[in-house]
Amino acid sequence: MKRLLAAVGAHPAAIELEEADEEVAAAAAGGTGLPTLFVGGAAVGGLEGLMSLHLRGRLVPMLLEAGAVRC
Repeated sequence: MKRLLAAVGAHPAAIELEEADEEVAAAAAGGTGLPTLFVGGAAVGGLEGLMSLHLRGRLVPMLLEAGAVRC
């Protein structure tokens, strides 16, 4: 996930959770499990969700809208 995001110009922040916080984070991610990527506060999912966005050409526009990359 980090490599793909870096390749499109984004530099993600990784947040490691304590075991007790993992359930809360997984619920906030819509049950997609962990690790989960959030872009602009929206849960994208894990690697499969990220790759799906990328292959459909929607990843970079989403990152641009969130201010995570610049033109």
